Amino acid sequence: MTMLLILGPFVFVWAVAGLFYALGRRRSRQLRLDEITFARSVRQRWSPSIFSRPRTWLAVRSRNPEDVARSMGLGELHPCACAEAMADADADAERLFVSPSVNGWVVVTGRQLPGPVEDIDACYRFLANMSERLGHVQYFHGNPALGHHAWAKLIDRQVTRAYAWTGETTWSQGKPTLAEEKTGMRCFDYLEDGEDGSYQQWETVGANVDRLPMLASIWSVDPVVLEDPAMRMKPGWVGRLAKFHR
Repeated sequence: MTMLLILGPFVFVWAVAGLFYALGRRRSRQLRLDEITFARSVRQRWSPSIFSRPRTWLAVRSRNPEDVARSMGLGELHPCACAEAMADADADAERLFVSPSVNGWVVVTGRQLPGPVEDIDACYRFLANMSERLGHVQYFHGNPALGHHAWAKLIDRQVTRAYAWTGETTWSQGKPTLAEEKTGMRCFDYLEDGEDGSYQQWETVGANVDRLPMLASIWSVDPVVLEDPAMRMKPGWVGRLAKFHR
C-alpha cells in the first residue's frame, strides 16, 4: 500500500505526459495534411497535372466517409483505397468514390456526378437533394479543354453561392465570396458573355478553370491531396448512385 502511494503520483504524471504526447502527434499529422492540401494546390495549379484532377467533384463536410456514402444512397458499397480508386477512375463510369476524410472534408469523385453542361436544373436538383441529406455540400467542375467551369456551396439545401459558365453563364446565385476575390475569379453576368467569343473572354474563363483548385483548397479541400503518399493507402468507399438521383 505504501509503495502504491509513493508510485501513484509518478504513474499519474507519466500518464498525463503520454496523453499530451499522443495529442501532440495527432495534431502534428493534422497540420501536415493542412499543409499538403494548400501547398500541393499552389504548386500544381498552373502545371499540366490539373488535367489529372477529377473534372467534377463534391466536398462534403464530414469525418465519416461511410456515412456520406450511405446517406447519398450508394449501392454495392465496398471499401477501396485512394490509390486503387484513382487508378481505376475510368474503368467504371457508373461508380462514385467517397474518399477518406481530409481535414474534416470528404471528397466525392466519379463520372456519374452531374455536369453543368447537359442540364443545369438537374444539376441544381441533385445538389439540393445531396445537401438535404448531407448538410454542407460543395460542388466543383472544370473542363480545361472547353473552359467550362462551375462552383457551388449549399448548406441544408440552401444555395449560399453558385456560379456556372458553359459557353455562357447558366447559374449565378449569391454574392461572390472573399475566396473568389482572393483567387481572382471573374464571373460574367447572365447576358454579358453572350455576344462574342473574344480572346480576352477565353483568357478569363481559362484562368477561372486554372484557379478552381485554389478556390477549392480555400473553401474546403483540393482533391490533389488524395495523390499524396500519406493518403494513397487510406480506405474510402466505392458505390453506385441510383439512377433516379441523376
